[in-house]
Amino acid sequence: MKTKVPFAGRSLLLCVIIILISSSIAYRLVELQIVDSRNHGRIAADELIDKESIPAQRGIIMDRHEEILTNNIQNAELVADRYHLREITVVVDGLAYNHACHDPRWETLKTDKERRKLVREHRAKLLENAEYRISREEKAALRAQIDTRDARSNRLLNYDPDVCEYYFRQHDKLVAEILYRHLSHIQVEETLPEPIVQPTTRRGRQNARNITPPAPRKRLRPITRQDIIDKIAQPEITAHNAQAESTGAEPKKYTNRIILANNLSFDTADKIREALKAARIRGIVVQSSLRRNYVMPKMLCHVLGYVNHENKGMSGVEAYFHSYLNGVDGMREYRHNARGQVLANEDDRYMAPKHGLNIRLTIDMRLQAIVEQELDAGMRQFRAKRGCMIVVDPKTGDILAMVSRPAFDLNTKELITHEGSFARGTVKDSQGNTVTGDFNFACQTRYEPGSTFKVIAVTAALDKKLLNIHSYINCSPFSVGYGSKPINDRPFNYGSLPVWGVLAKSSNPGAANIALKAKWPNYKSYLEKYGLDKPVGIDLPSGGACLVADGSNIVNYSRIAYGYSVAVSPLHMAMVYATIANDGVRMKPRLIDRIIASDGSVYDACTPAEGVRVMSPKTAADLRFALETVTRGAKENGEPVRRGTATAAAIPGYRIGGKTGTAKKVKDGGGYYDNLYTVSFAGVLPINDPKLVVMTVIDEPHPTDRNPGGGTVAAPIFRAAAERMIQVLNLPPSDPEAYEKYLAEKAGADTQIKK
Repeated sequence: MKTKVPFAGRSLLLCVIIILISSSIAYRLVELQIVDSRNHGRIAADELIDKESIPAQRGIIMDRHEEILTNNIQNAELVADRYHLREITVVVDGLAYNHACHDPRWETLKTDKERRKLVREHRAKLLENAEYRISREEKAALRAQIDTRDARSNRLLNYDPDVCEYYFRQHDKLVAEILYRHLSHIQVEETLPEPIVQPTTRRGRQNARNITPPAPRKRLRPITRQDIIDKIAQPEITAHNAQAESTGAEPKKYTNRIILANNLSFDTADKIREALKAARIRGIVVQSSLRRNYVMPKMLCHVLGYVNHENKGMSGVEAYFHSYLNGVDGMREYRHNARGQVLANEDDRYMAPKHGLNIRLTIDMRLQAIVEQELDAGMRQFRAKRGCMIVVDPKTGDILAMVSRPAFDLNTKELITHEGSFARGTVKDSQGNTVTGDFNFACQTRYEPGSTFKVIAVTAALDKKLLNIHSYINCSPFSVGYGSKPINDRPFNYGSLPVWGVLAKSSNPGAANIALKAKWPNYKSYLEKYGLDKPVGIDLPSGGACLVADGSNIVNYSRIAYGYSVAVSPLHMAMVYATIANDGVRMKPRLIDRIIASDGSVYDACTPAEGVRVMSPKTAADLRFALETVTRGAKENGEPVRRGTATAAAIPGYRIGGKTGTAKKVKDGGGYYDNLYTVSFAGVLPINDPKLVVMTVIDEPHPTDRNPGGGTVAAPIFRAAAERMIQVLNLPPSDPEAYEKYLAEKAGADTQIKK
């Protein structure tokens, strides 16, 4: 009887199957050993290669005399990766080693191999204990609820979340115990509860409701193990998310990169690194870095700016020149065996770090210190809200000093005002907004300049030869346009004044009449020549171009002439007066003097840009003559004109020029406040050979004895700073005898005050 499949046929079929399987295995072996040998060899080699980053030095910033303003301090920080610390396959490594160390068999084992075997045994037990013991149906239902593409979600199918959470808590305690030995010297800040005092009377309870609660009290105390655990576990987020789940609120995300400690010494960092390695703790690393430090942190803050924790420039020069200052980190690569022992190998690679470029500013820190001190003193005296001072070299456009208030400490980020330093976030303005001091009042603000803007109209009229400096102008009150308010100099009526007298007495009708004679097209062309129609062009955050109303409307035009219906920045106005001081040539404001490589060679000389001629030298000379009359007055036809508006800026023995400005502040809903002003003074020193232009702007001063004005508030601050700058720069007086007499009188007055 014949079988359906002969024995020989079945044997042949079996042989074919065996040959196919063998061929597949042989093909895969050939592919692994020959075709993919390079790739797998590289992967295996990478697992035995460690790479160490060598941080590059961030370029230093210095002033024009190469006084160092920034440096880099080497430090280390301890960083926890919460993502890995909540990964069970990572956590069990540390727990297994800790359990093995406390196993009675540990001390009896003689070799590392036997101890590693014991650790693996405990690791297997921990994972086995955490396995999710559910039925296939339950696992299928759970799989339907998760994202199967996520590795962590898939592991939840294998491990019990409750057991995992228990392991995480135990691992956090283990980490805290290991780290606390090395971090016990660290101080942390804690908020103290306010004592609750219950008023005993009805009036006391009413008063208590009206009292603003004080700011929370804080103190420093030594770090504890629980502090370390809480930083990793973030229990406040866990509690919020538990409540959010029941209420339907938006859950919060955990912070994965947690800085447990920073500014560690390298000795402490090495000890922590060895302790973590010995305990088989993963997910916590010690990172070496260079921390930016500011030598004079309370000075020049808006110009220098600051960097974040990643050494990235966030403001000021640090941000604008980050690509120059920031170097390229180096790298050291070395190989080790499976036991972690470093192996000497000629293939080890080393790439030296490329350090950042150094920047030399045009700032003179001697002048910077003067203006910071005098601005603070003046703002305290006049109880001002904000203020700034800018010192410019008119011949080059170099910014020699720049200060704004409020400001901030570059190292601590504390708020700095003329009243002192305050913790960041604790001071609020009248609208309840937090004052941080980050706003650079000198460059970013926009304010109506008032009478300092009158030089634009005078420039247009003189340079177009429509008037000369001695031409008389009607300064009586008048109205422009039907229904418009009259332009006047209340409480004065100057009648007629020469053009220079319009500036000396700061006459609004006079300035408006000069502008009307110049015509709007001519006036607008000089606005553009002065650079007011475009950003000021400094390498710092600024508010862009000035805002000017439509001058084709005659009412607007008449207001623009004396500094209303226009918004400028203090730096724009400083460069206007620098142009007049520089014989009519406008220079671009220059903040960077030179960019220097780490080896001392000049990378970029940053030569000043070529100036733009705005007016003829004669027009500039006539304007300087008019500006000098503002501080001392002048005579016309032998008759003395009453003194100018800024005699408080005059320094006997020196020829000082300048212009005052006083403007009411605009209300948010339109109109002007009756008692809030922005006052200013643009000073030129000395007017016969200008070396410095100093712009002083004070916002919302509150003098106790008189109405605030540029001549009574800003001019005295200028004078106090100018007297000191004269000494520092050794500027010779035009009248040495008068100056010596002034110094003698001043010394005598100081002696009387001391007595």
